[in-house]
Amino acid sequence: MNIHGGTSQRNAGILSKIRIILKNGSLLFCSSIFFHVIAVLFGAPFLESSAETFHFGMTMSATVVVPALCVMGTNTVQWIRIFAQNSPELGVESIVYFSTICSIVGAWLGAFPIPLDWDRPWQEWPITCVVGTLFGYCTGVIIGAVHLYINYNRIKRIKIT
Repeated sequence: MNIHGGTSQRNAGILSKIRIILKNGSLLFCSSIFFHVIAVLFGAPFLESSAETFHFGMTMSATVVVPALCVMGTNTVQWIRIFAQNSPELGVESIVYFSTICSIVGAWLGAFPIPLDWDRPWQEWPITCVVGTLFGYCTGVIIGAVHLYINYNRIKRIKIT
C-alpha cells in the first residue's frame, strides 16, 4: 500500500487549483486595466480621477469577466462561441451572455448624464456609469432568467409531444 501516492495526487490537485486561481486572478486584474484604458479612451479623466476610473474598471470586470470566468473558465473556444458568435447554450451561459451585454450597454448609457450642465453631485465621474453598469447587470440577469424560462418550457413541450 502506497501512502505517498495519495499525498502526491492531493498536492497535484492543490497545485492545479492554485494555478487556476492565479490565472483567473491575473485575467481579472488585466481586464480591470483593460476597462480602465477603454474608459480613458472614451473620455474619462486620465490623471485627475485615475483611482475612480480604475474602480469603475474593477466594477466592469466584476460584472462582465467574473461571471464568465466562473461559468466558462479560461476556455477560449467557449468565449468565442458565446461572445463572438453570439450563440450561448440555453442555461447559465445565456444568463452570463445577457448580463455581460447589458452591463456594457448600461455603462455606456450611464455616461449620458455626465456632460449635462446640471452640476449635481451624482453627475460626477464615474457614479452614473457605475450605477448604469449595475442596473444593466441586474437587467441582464432578469432578461437571461426570463429567456431561460421561456425557452426551457418551449423545449420541454417539444420533447413531450
